[in-house]
Amino acid sequence: MQIYDDLVYIKNSSLALGYFDGVHLGHQVVLNNAVHIAKKTNNPSSVITFKEHPLNYLSDVHIPQILTIDERLEKLSLLDIDNVILLDFNKYSHIKAAEYLENVLIKYFSPIAITTGFNHSFGFNKEGNSKFLSLNKDKYGYKYFEVPPLVIDENIVSCSVIRNKIQLGDFQSAAKLLGYNFFIRGTVIKGDQIASKLGYPSANIHYDENKVTIPHGVYYVIASLNGKKYNGILNHGYAPTFDNEEKLKTEIHIIDFNQNIYGKNIQVEFIAKIRNQNKFSNTEKLKEQIKRDIAFAQIYQYFLQGRNDISLKRFNNGL
Repeated sequence: MQIYDDLVYIKNSSLALGYFDGVHLGHQVVLNNAVHIAKKTNNPSSVITFKEHPLNYLSDVHIPQILTIDERLEKLSLLDIDNVILLDFNKYSHIKAAEYLENVLIKYFSPIAITTGFNHSFGFNKEGNSKFLSLNKDKYGYKYFEVPPLVIDENIVSCSVIRNKIQLGDFQSAAKLLGYNFFIRGTVIKGDQIASKLGYPSANIHYDENKVTIPHGVYYVIASLNGKKYNGILNHGYAPTFDNEEKLKTEIHIIDFNQNIYGKNIQVEFIAKIRNQNKFSNTEKLKEQIKRDIAFAQIYQYFLQGRNDISLKRFNNGL
């Protein structure tokens, strides 16, 4: 997959248009259609997207990301796409739809086909939409494909719905819409060693401020390290038992693992929320709860397989 930081001439492209944050299952229908047409006609598939979310320019509200730009490109590379063109939205935000279509899409890509989602828009005041692209297909000689909304478990697969699921800690629902588990990546850094003193050494990582936020709490996660996967429990938030309400931490205890991994890159997939953060009266009660958290993580794979229906309350009695 070739990545370009600005416009480049790629004639007879089968185009897919969109920001594609998350590269979720709905996005994949759009992208796979563009790739299918490209292969069928022996032409290149090209994705035109933006480096930053357009709404970050159009409103005062910062839109948190499901994927960083590097993660987004990595997901796109798995779909057999030939080219990705990363544009600066601010450079094109004031161009009218007709001008953008003729002087960008047609001029540089002379597309044989254009595929978008049902709610895609472009150009000043969002004048360029599905109807606009359909009306102009004969004039410019391309085929246009509008992908209708994909619905899973009565949820329209969209970035806004997925972000909401993640922000609520509903990772199972988010995964069904994404097609993979929501994850974060980072380099293991040295923390305050509190967990190690309790007998549960942890790896601290920085939670990217541009990523979708998750609720403070304890989670069952899967850690990928050096090409291997491990079960773990992750604490995201503060340390109320130790009256630390200032320093936000994201730390993972990898179960049955005892290696020095400072400076190593780690990926953490969120599977399920175990509990909220609690302030315990002493460290012994905290250690007892951590044991229950680990027990939950160790058997949760059976939940995923539908073998058991065990309530979280069993692991959080009285909490």
